[in-house]
Amino acid sequence: MAKPKNGKSFRAECVLTDTLINMDFSAVSDLFAQNQTGSPTVLWNPSMFDISHPVIKSFAEFMLAGGAETKAFEEGKFAQIETLSFEPWTMVLEPVHNQSDFRYLKYGSEIAAMFGRDLTGHCTSEIGGHISEFFIALYSAVLVRKQSVLSVHVPPLGVFATVWRRLIFPLVDEAGQIQMIAAVNVPENELRAGLEVLPDPALVANGDGLLMYANASARRFFGEPTLPRSHISEYCDIDIELPANAEAHAKAESATVSRVIGSRNQILVHFELRTSATFFRGVPYFVVQLKPY
Repeated sequence: MAKPKNGKSFRAECVLTDTLINMDFSAVSDLFAQNQTGSPTVLWNPSMFDISHPVIKSFAEFMLAGGAETKAFEEGKFAQIETLSFEPWTMVLEPVHNQSDFRYLKYGSEIAAMFGRDLTGHCTSEIGGHISEFFIALYSAVLVRKQSVLSVHVPPLGVFATVWRRLIFPLVDEAGQIQMIAAVNVPENELRAGLEVLPDPALVANGDGLLMYANASARRFFGEPTLPRSHISEYCDIDIELPANAEAHAKAESATVSRVIGSRNQILVHFELRTSATFFRGVPYFVVQLKPY
């Protein structure tokens, strides 16, 4: 039997796949409990009443209008998502290695920004851990049941999100055979939501100074972050001195204020730089706000 790239036998995923197909989620619950995480929510063939997130709702409306309710959304028609609002949150995968793994043909830019890697061309097994096992099994179950599925799970610590919500649909070729699956994958993050509305650039870095998030104002000013993650100073091309210990800085609930000089379109810009720290899911992060003056 084929093996995923992490070397683990596909037998575990087969057991999970069988339970997901039969809607007996005990093995899934056990897997997440072993990793000290609550069991994910899995809902087959969800209705529009089961979907509240606007991005996921837009994706569902698009897929259902295209015939997915008859299990026949053609992969060729799916190309038009390039112009739609949910496109940055979209994934397209194909089964490989006798369906023991799945390769990402598309990995949306917003997903990559939150996860910290662009997995286009890579496989689900490369994520590693119980998350890989769960999603390989879930994707395999989609191929068997030929239905859409909504899942909600809590990611491991170190991923800058509280929960991930995804809606998955099978895609068929001209002969009506399922060849790929498509999904939207949307994280929820209370800290991110608050920073996104700020009018000035705001950056979040982990304890090592690696950029975890740049709000919309920062992306307009400094551009899209590169992947894999770079140091916060490399991203904005400004020498930002972070405190030595993010945890201590967060516990002190203090902030440091300084002035720095950056550039935009070859024009020097003066910033007031405010550095603080906070805990998110028990992990300390630096929060850096840059206010032009």
